[in-house]
Amino acid sequence: MTNKPKPPAVMLAGLLGYAGLAGWAWPGAAAPSVTAPENAARKNEASLGWFREAKFGLFIHWGLYAIPARGEWVMSREKIPVAKYAELAPQFNPTKFDAAAWVRVAKEAGMRYIVITAKHHDGFAMFDSATSPYNIAQATPFKRDPLKELAAACAAAGLGLGFYYSQAQDWHHPGGGFVGKPWDDVQRGDFDRYFDGLAIPQIKELLSGYGPIRILWCDTPVEMTRERAERLVAAVRATQPGTLINSRLLFHGRQISGLKPEQFALLKEVGVDYLSYRDREIPQQPQWRDWETCMTLNQSWGFNQTDQNWKSPAVLVNQLVEVASKGGNFLLNVGPTAEGEIPAPSVRHLKAVGDWLRINGEAIYGAEPSPFPPAAKGGDVPAWRCTTKPGKIYIHLLKWPSGEFKLAGVKAKVIGAHLLADARRQPLAVKQTEGSLAITLPAEPPGELVNVLCLTAPDAPP
Repeated sequence: MTNKPKPPAVMLAGLLGYAGLAGWAWPGAAAPSVTAPENAARKNEASLGWFREAKFGLFIHWGLYAIPARGEWVMSREKIPVAKYAELAPQFNPTKFDAAAWVRVAKEAGMRYIVITAKHHDGFAMFDSATSPYNIAQATPFKRDPLKELAAACAAAGLGLGFYYSQAQDWHHPGGGFVGKPWDDVQRGDFDRYFDGLAIPQIKELLSGYGPIRILWCDTPVEMTRERAERLVAAVRATQPGTLINSRLLFHGRQISGLKPEQFALLKEVGVDYLSYRDREIPQQPQWRDWETCMTLNQSWGFNQTDQNWKSPAVLVNQLVEVASKGGNFLLNVGPTAEGEIPAPSVRHLKAVGDWLRINGEAIYGAEPSPFPPAAKGGDVPAWRCTTKPGKIYIHLLKWPSGEFKLAGVKAKVIGAHLLADARRQPLAVKQTEGSLAITLPAEPPGELVNVLCLTAPDAPP
């Protein structure tokens, strides 16, 4: 635990009786006199270049809600009073937490970055914060900063690190926003005092004490306006200009597919870097070059002891391929237990995805989207998807063809073909006529899950 100063008006001893702090005013809560910098709308091309290369990340939802083990929205869904929920803090002692082990899980899955909940909607900070003592280092017997340990482990392993931070919705601190209405009088207050007195200062802490932060992952932007978003972006750009910010700064994920041109323009003007679609949604045709789908391994984000509905490795690889074929990033979630362990089924299924990527990763990392028209919405599941790199066309065979694979609309001259899962890289027979291509395939696929056909075409993409 680092020795950080406490807010002068708040004592740690009052944490569990937070209902008695309803009249507490945020220290130094006057709105900061900052405005978005002139270049806030400009894309950070170096950071976006990293993002496009990375493609696959680990999302981690972890907090006090792992104790009741009924998901991260348990406080809101069950309308648990603030003081009652805060009683979970002295019970939270994740002694099995091992940052290096978590990073190994991500590495073995073929992931290139991690995004973890620094503060979810329950308002509990999973780091040692000087802004509010309601955090893991000061309010629990664990007395450690897991995000500091995770940052060090990510740096040692060469993984990018991002922080999820609920910038608007907060069910613990006075004035925090809500989807719905407050259920406890101590939750009421002025949103700007919360936003400028807690949210922005904590974001600055995260961007100041944990090394390079690749992503600030915002969520549920209730009460967010252009002016508030600009204040947050200005704070980020002043601290770590290269940190990417997602669209949930201003719009809910469920809104993205239906935004109007002027709303997309607003996101760019404010300084948003990429789109975050609805939870578990893979868009039919993304509106921006840079976007991301977040997906659960089962049906839950935070640990849920009754949810054993795990997606199979085949489903996960198919989803990763679909996202990559449309140019996006795939952020796949795990919900660790209250003891600090990633559930074993999550580890097994992620390992299977990593095994596939070790063979086929060149068709995913840094790949560009398919140049072929997308399948009709609501139509049959396609038999294949496509990614490209300069001089390469990758055909991801979701269904193994019988005898020949035929492809229409190929303008580039194909001079070679092989299957990535074939260790010998045996050349395959290619027949090409004007606008069409036929590849002779072996009777049986050489690999498991999705087999990838690599076409060498100097003038690709077609």
